[in-house]
Amino acid sequence: MKNSTFVHKYLKAMINKNDIAVDMTAGNGNDTFFLATLAKTVYAFDINPLAIANTRQRTREFDNVILILDSHENVDHYLKEKAKVFIFNLGYLPNSNSTEATSASSSLKALIKAYDLLVSGGYLAISFYLGHQGGKDEYYQLSNYLINSHFHILSIYKEDKKIDEPITYIIKKP
Repeated sequence: MKNSTFVHKYLKAMINKNDIAVDMTAGNGNDTFFLATLAKTVYAFDINPLAIANTRQRTREFDNVILILDSHENVDHYLKEKAKVFIFNLGYLPNSNSTEATSASSSLKALIKAYDLLVSGGYLAISFYLGHQGGKDEYYQLSNYLINSHFHILSIYKEDKKIDEPITYIIKKP
């Protein structure tokens, strides 16, 4: 099962029409679309204009999606209420320029802000893609932070098909 499928199956029962959800890395809009079918409002961030355009096209039938062309580390500039779910797919827009990718520095800032903006009982889903330049460093820095800061990690998922396979963490805020 793909990591995104795992995340969607895990979170589907946790989100309802009264919830705010945030896609911290809009990409091609798949997580934004998933969240839009379940939540009251979905905020979707990306630094890549093509990702925002792809997500706009993918979610064109929804009126509950707010697209933001900015780094996810600025989430607190846009989100003025607590959210039930944050989804991160770290790395870069598939089939595009891999130099426009998330970094350990911006992703750690985004993670800390997302956790602060998470409701009690809310969830963070973070998928790390290790195969791109900086991907392993991003994974090691963020996973060390999560473990050393005693975050409540509910699940860690990896397909184990190959060495650089994505790794997904599901975290719940008490």
